[in-house]
Amino acid sequence: RTVMIGDTSHDLNMALNARAHGVGVSYGAHATDLLQACQPQTIVHSFAELQQWLLTRLD
Repeated sequence: RTVMIGDTSHDLNMALNARAHGVGVSYGAHATDLLQACQPQTIVHSFAELQQWLLTRLD
């Protein structure tokens, strides 16, 4: 499984086009509403939240 972590809509659109799991980070370049429009698996608000999300999805 591939996960694309990004802070822009461009990153998350790239994930969609690659059929990867997109994860938005709200502490970057684009606003949360722009990230949400790209249908990410989730949007996290801190590195700790990102780490926890990733750890709960490891096989």
